[in-house]
Amino acid sequence: MCEILGISFKNPIRPVLSMTAVSKKGHRNPDGWGVGFYPDKSAQIIKEPIEAGVSRLSAFMRDYPGLVSNIFVTHVRKSSVGAISHKNTHPFSRELFGKDFVFAHNGDLKSFNDLDTGRFTPVGETDSEHSFCHILNLIETRGVRNWKEEDFNWISERLSEINKLGKFNTIFSDGEFLFCYNDVNDFKDYCHVKRSPPHELITLSDDDFEIILALEDDKEQTGYIVATNPMTDEYWESYMPGEFIVYKDGEIVFRNNPKKRT
Repeated sequence: MCEILGISFKNPIRPVLSMTAVSKKGHRNPDGWGVGFYPDKSAQIIKEPIEAGVSRLSAFMRDYPGLVSNIFVTHVRKSSVGAISHKNTHPFSRELFGKDFVFAHNGDLKSFNDLDTGRFTPVGETDSEHSFCHILNLIETRGVRNWKEEDFNWISERLSEINKLGKFNTIFSDGEFLFCYNDVNDFKDYCHVKRSPPHELITLSDDDFEIILALEDDKEQTGYIVATNPMTDEYWESYMPGEFIVYKDGEIVFRNNPKKRT
């Protein structure tokens, strides 16, 4: 099961996104689904607190012409903290410094209420949204309006500190960058695959998603697909424990020095 899917491409794409595959292969993540993307500078969030496979809205998404962006954050939920409700369904979104941030998380955190959220008050009860508000508070306090390498190093260390509270795979975006942090204890490791020309029709699928990417006509299109499990038979590079990777316009722009596998 994928659970989290992230996409970063050089140019906007319109994927054919189906989340009904889960209804055919089981009910592993029945408590909600959501998609965050950027039609322009602002983010659009489409989500429901029900199983994707029985959702009429998720079926509509398959042919929705407005599903165009070069960044996507997609999540399916099996609740661990917080009720099954819209307010607790991922992705979450908040504005900071004139940018819409979109956030999703897998795992569970202990004592998460001790994390300082500043002026960013969670709407729901989840550890995920609380940690998101904490991250935004950290970014605002530091005053990061234009990300530089030292800022990537800094946020990587802050994410590692949050990880000490439990299991923490997270993905978030500000509409320019896609930030992906992999849990230090090998909890549902991320992996990614790069797409470069010449392209073929790409179909990615697992228990949670089926995605068709038609990139054949764009000779300059490059990008990365990030997931919690490989979605094709080809080689997907696994993240290292505690690894933090930042993507922009379909390229890796930052990668920390994580704990190496033994």
